Amino acid sequence: MPNFRDVQIEILGEKYKYRVDEPEEIINKILNEIKSEVENMATNFGKDKINYILLLLLLNERLNVIKTKDEIKNIIDKFETIIKDGDYEEQKDTDSFISWE
Repeated sequence: MPNFRDVQIEILGEKYKYRVDEPEEIINKILNEIKSEVENMATNFGKDKINYILLLLLLNERLNVIKTKDEIKNIIDKFETIIKDGDYEEQKDTDSFISWE
């Protein structure tokens, strides 16, 4: 059974509370990064645009997840091709191998 705990963060004067079951060091790192990014973006867009800023961060994160998944798929495809070509080369070598009994 997950061990949930409450976490809270204040960003631009607003308090946000969540229940999480991830390790504290991971959650703290994520929340601190989000807080830093939001506060940096607020200097460009204005503090009253918190919903816009949070949505922009979410869109950027989803874009990064999609790009990462595509990169992983490309790497897997590349390795599968290498392995398949390696099997073919191994088979080709085996076909011409002579053995004495």
